[in-house]
Amino acid sequence: MRRLSAIAGMFVLCLGLASAGAGDPQRRNKDTHGRDATPDYARVFAQDVVKRLDIVVAASDWDRLSADMTEMAGAYGAAGGGGRGGFNMMPDPAAVAACNGRVEGDSCTFATPPQSGLCTLLPMGAGLTCTPLPNRGNPGGGFPGGGAPPGGGNQPGGNVGRDDVEFLPRTPIYIPATLTFDGISFSNIGLRLKGNSSLLNSWRSGAAKLPFRLNADGLEDEIPEVRDQTFFGFPNLNLTNNSQDASFLRAKVTGDLFREAGVAAARTAFVRVFFDRGAGSQYLGLYTLVEIPDQPMLEIQFGSENGNLYKPNGTGARWTVFDPESFPKKTNQRDEDWTDVQDAIAVLNESRANPAVWRARLEARFAVSSFLRWLALNTIIGNTDTYGGFAPHNYWVYGSPRHRDRLFFIPWDHDLALNAAGPGGAGAGGGANTGLNLFHDGVNTASWPLVRYLMDDPVYRAAYRGYIEELLNTVFEPSAVTARFQAEYARIAPYVVGPEGEQPERSFIQSPEEFTRAVTSLVTYVQTRGSTVRQALVNSR
Repeated sequence: MRRLSAIAGMFVLCLGLASAGAGDPQRRNKDTHGRDATPDYARVFAQDVVKRLDIVVAASDWDRLSADMTEMAGAYGAAGGGGRGGFNMMPDPAAVAACNGRVEGDSCTFATPPQSGLCTLLPMGAGLTCTPLPNRGNPGGGFPGGGAPPGGGNQPGGNVGRDDVEFLPRTPIYIPATLTFDGISFSNIGLRLKGNSSLLNSWRSGAAKLPFRLNADGLEDEIPEVRDQTFFGFPNLNLTNNSQDASFLRAKVTGDLFREAGVAAARTAFVRVFFDRGAGSQYLGLYTLVEIPDQPMLEIQFGSENGNLYKPNGTGARWTVFDPESFPKKTNQRDEDWTDVQDAIAVLNESRANPAVWRARLEARFAVSSFLRWLALNTIIGNTDTYGGFAPHNYWVYGSPRHRDRLFFIPWDHDLALNAAGPGGAGAGGGANTGLNLFHDGVNTASWPLVRYLMDDPVYRAAYRGYIEELLNTVFEPSAVTARFQAEYARIAPYVVGPEGEQPERSFIQSPEEFTRAVTSLVTYVQTRGSTVRQALVNSR
């Protein structure tokens, strides 16, 4: 009997261990780190709390990352700023004048002797300035012959195999990092610097709070054991430093509004980032964690992840002519077939002598209604750092297999949204009543045919007007958006200002008052913008 009792006890113990599988390290690893891990949106993109993310990198690896960035963009802190995160240096008026009438990424020249560079956005979206960049053939700055860096800016063919960096000759290198989130650690996550103006301005000002890209298995070639690793089911994530937005709210709220409007857009959440580069952990500040259009997002929002995903940039990204080098693939890279996007651009630019035939052919290749919904809300919001505005970038396109491979427009990078100024506007920093050209009548075919041709078609123009009217009464209803701003402000304020807030030497804001004023200005903008758009609708009848 005693032996039977012992056997029974062992059986019960085994059952208990089996039922506790969730506590088993191997099972937990598969559920949180594995390729087949269910994307944990509730945990990673928590909307009701601000979570903490700890990042640790070796000092030697950080030195490699810094040397690589210095080679491409010049010395860290070269533009001044005294190590502060904020940009308190005044732009050179001649450099600003050199970019008048240009778009972000254009080549430019200013000063005597001439300095060549690229037009980059000033902090907080306050216009463009000509920014000299070093290159290995011209250590004094600028580019040989007054051009852009090899493959940089809006030059055709500049971004093959690249990600979201267009002002640099190539993507910054990845280094290994250990991440800890919700008490769970992830080793050898690939970490690199990311961004366009946000990266360039942050680096040159000597900001500690730099923008990062995380790739869970980005180092699999060097470290095979991380192959197919994910971060709670997410292979790639962005950490945006909000260097262009003193309110911290634009990217978060704008992305939420697009999804509520029925437009595919990345999810976001606020996180506190603590960083250790070999000298102890420091609070870098509040970041916006951004989902990358990848397997989880494509599967959830389109029903399939197997289509062609592109991150357009450069001249071809205007959709005037097809250029494969302007449409680097992010999925199906081994399949050198751009038929979906090539056909869409060709049909867009076909004769419209028979509008019904043209519309039918275009809609078979491109999700026109989804694009018009995006364009309507984007215009209401006032976002110019995208297609039809400052530059042909900050968007993705996806050929959805569930929609017969039709291309869908996916908006991206909204830290300069809710700002009416832009090309053709009344000047940077304008209020809700400036820069509003509701039907984009000033946009020309040579620059933005996707906008021009749709607005010139009476059927699409009427549909666009209908979306404007609908969204003003729903997604962009001023009191609802104001309440959203107030709730987000209350949630993040303790981690921006106050005892747990950002440190002055690592912050892009100069005072708590600046943060509060920025949020207040957004509320004012939204409350005024709605009536301005409504009046523009009346005037256009």
